[in-house]
Amino acid sequence: MRIFFCAFLFVLPLYLVWLFEILLQISIPLILNSFFALLSLYIFLSIPKERRFLFGFFVGLFWFYWVGFSFVYFGFSYLVPITSVIVAGIYMLLFSLALWFDNLIYRTFSLLILSYIHPFTFDWMKIDSFFAYSYFGVSKSDFFLLILAVLLFKIFQKQKNSFFLLISCLFLCFAFEKPRYQNALPFKIDLLQTNFPQSYKWQAQNAQKNTKMQLAMIFDSIQKGNEIIVLPETAFPFLLEKSSYFQTLKNLSTQSTLVIGSMREKNQKLFNSTYVFQQGKVWIFDKVVLAPFGEKIPLPDFLAKYLHQVFLGKQSLEFSASQEFGSFNYKNEKIKSVICYEGTSPLAYADSPKYLIVISNNAWFPYTIEPALQKNLMKYYAKLHQTIILHSSNGSPSFVLFP
Repeated sequence: MRIFFCAFLFVLPLYLVWLFEILLQISIPLILNSFFALLSLYIFLSIPKERRFLFGFFVGLFWFYWVGFSFVYFGFSYLVPITSVIVAGIYMLLFSLALWFDNLIYRTFSLLILSYIHPFTFDWMKIDSFFAYSYFGVSKSDFFLLILAVLLFKIFQKQKNSFFLLISCLFLCFAFEKPRYQNALPFKIDLLQTNFPQSYKWQAQNAQKNTKMQLAMIFDSIQKGNEIIVLPETAFPFLLEKSSYFQTLKNLSTQSTLVIGSMREKNQKLFNSTYVFQQGKVWIFDKVVLAPFGEKIPLPDFLAKYLHQVFLGKQSLEFSASQEFGSFNYKNEKIKSVICYEGTSPLAYADSPKYLIVISNNAWFPYTIEPALQKNLMKYYAKLHQTIILHSSNGSPSFVLFP
């Protein structure tokens, strides 16, 4: 029971983001998350090596229990708990190696490299992202100093000056850097939020009704004077370029720039895409970083194709990846545009974009902490690269993140 509680405390910073930022939709108290993020480091350094397997299993379970929830929409509900256990088992092995020795130097090294280990290319386990919503910086040097501060406190905690030593070390990690940009936008943007359940959204008989509803939202937003209007990932769940709505959106774009998630087919390949309608012109940006297992199965081709046929059928096309990210200009500002999982990928931030539009569909994982993990990682990258993130979502709150 003690290890179960320690594992939960270890991942608590993520659940605090879920509670405040997603569920209550209020700003998380930075002092609260700063404390519990430091506590996470202390717990990692303190877990007895004899308990490493149980600790790793529960950490994996608390962090990624939701990964298999999408199986429900393909008729394989029984795979949800099995997937949760398998994923927790993978992280159990990973943490068992990271906690193999009680030696504090070994533990420090483990903490530093864990964020670079990505099972099946899935890179959502970044312990340094615990400090995204905190008073501290999130660079690798900041993370090292934070570990060092907790390490010194642990070594000297029985001495009278241990607390002073901790505060002195933490002072070096405070985020004193001045943001490159003010917390304001030079354009009026409307990040539309929808709440279509996944089981409802993709039914053909609902597509026209949902599309007309979202067109009404666009009309209303234009009337309110918004200059850029953003709809979530696959807001129009069909091949938009081949639909009758394509010309309607081009016409509307003479009044406001429209950024809309949909799909397109080219050379018998299917793409998850962002359509940007501006002054009657259209740019299409296809997704570059596909979500592991959700859009691309990171296994050998023969096995990946077999699993694709089992779960989606022989006639369905696999999603293909583009080679480069897309951007558009508005009022002399360059705005980069990415889709869902890409917003949590370091590849999207390689050029430290000033503005990043992210469109998502989080209805795959209702009532889970998945949207909180996504937002926490985006906040982490926003601080790290001084990027303003503009996020429109289906199934979770839309938001603006300033560095």
